[in-house]
Amino acid sequence: MTDLVRFGDPGRFEIAVRWTHDHEPRERRPAHGGWSTGELRLTVGNYVLTRHERGQKVCDTVQWYLLPVFEWLAKQWISLLHEERFGWRENSAAPAATAVFLALRRLIDSHEASSEAAYARVQDWWFRHALRAADSSALYPDVVIRRFIDDVEISWTARQPIHAPDGFRFALSPGAATLPIAEVAGPLWEALAWAVSCPPQLEERDRGSIVELERMIVDLAKLSTVTLEGAYLPRELFQKVEEVRAEQGLQDKSVRVTPAPAISRIDDAVLMFGGVNPDVGASDARDLIALLISQRGGTDNGALSRLVKTSIGAPLSAPFEEGYELAEELLEALEMPGDASAVDIEGIVERLGIDVVRKPLRTATIRGVAIAGEGYAPAIFVNTTSLYNAIDAGRRFTMAHELFHVLYDRERARRITHTSGPWAAPGIEKRANAFAAMLLMPRDLVRRSMPIEALDRDGLFHAASLMRVGPSALLEHLYNIDLLDEILRDELRTLVSAR
Repeated sequence: MTDLVRFGDPGRFEIAVRWTHDHEPRERRPAHGGWSTGELRLTVGNYVLTRHERGQKVCDTVQWYLLPVFEWLAKQWISLLHEERFGWRENSAAPAATAVFLALRRLIDSHEASSEAAYARVQDWWFRHALRAADSSALYPDVVIRRFIDDVEISWTARQPIHAPDGFRFALSPGAATLPIAEVAGPLWEALAWAVSCPPQLEERDRGSIVELERMIVDLAKLSTVTLEGAYLPRELFQKVEEVRAEQGLQDKSVRVTPAPAISRIDDAVLMFGGVNPDVGASDARDLIALLISQRGGTDNGALSRLVKTSIGAPLSAPFEEGYELAEELLEALEMPGDASAVDIEGIVERLGIDVVRKPLRTATIRGVAIAGEGYAPAIFVNTTSLYNAIDAGRRFTMAHELFHVLYDRERARRITHTSGPWAAPGIEKRANAFAAMLLMPRDLVRRSMPIEALDRDGLFHAASLMRVGPSALLEHLYNIDLLDEILRDELRTLVSAR
């Protein structure tokens, strides 16, 4: 038996494979791929995802036919490395492996007429991203791979294979990791190349499958940047972005991985629409790209550059806890709010040299947009069509929310073109919401603005008016920071709604 052939860094991402000898006669093995007996090991951050127990024995590799895995990688290559959106509206901040499982379970138990079509959409997404979709007869861990802005998210659950034999168990705890595109695409591409360049000795009837796999790999190598970008957005939306880029003469700035056919940095204009409703109109697409163009050629001022953190990454713990902590750090750095009755979010944004653009879009689903980073003057766009932004408290919250993106959601290329709306990543949005809440309603300001011990409806509205925040937002914030119990919160909710 040969040693495992390893591709990548086990401290980051590694795929290791080898062909093995099968003692079963060829006639008793599957007609397609029965020649490809081998072992597979997947490792993320030195954590072996394929480690399992079988009786008293512990093994790091799974043994089965490898051709279906390589074929699945080749067929789903574009989606695995470039498709971020779920095929359904996802409101949780859960990693993809958990989110897709819960969506499937929720829909399969539903008796609504629309559930069948929704289930099909979720299942299609699962087939494109879940390792178990490669071969339903294999014993694989529940691992899901998808793009996440300019990273790859690899997530997994502890769910065991449905048809696992007695005594078989994957030694997994649920988890997730985000890694640069090249650190995942590179090893996977090398593994595909190995599969076709170093196959075991094949009978004549089996050579066709390796020839077909090689053809798929050759076709992948020829993929254009536009084809790869197209997986990041729904087709109709991407077509609108393409049309506006052409109208404006915008150069495509996507950066590709070498030699794997993958994009390590998606073009700013495409990235901006990641959180946009798929049905957004052409005029809004033009306005958003015009905003992007208007900010080109600028840079951060010194005050902003000292506060920017590009190492925050995707939420790993509870999003609201991360958002609260970062807001309190910022308030301390800015020495705010002092003796003021409200946090001067407008002054903060002006002090940091961030342009504020207030303009109506046709859609109300976009609340705000953040633009900043390499090659851009930082800007916050407030969509005045959104009912949320129709009042002062809502506009202030939107500014604080987008400020979070400007400060902390710049990815490895050190820029952010982010649109906040229902289709944006839930974890990122919830963290930004928590940041905005704590930034506008810090604990000391809340305590001196209201009598917590004898809080009633009028006191809540008076305090909200002083702090220039919405009473509902203040109420939920009080509960989240443990200044209200659940009973009083629910009573005040009813009174706030009645008013």
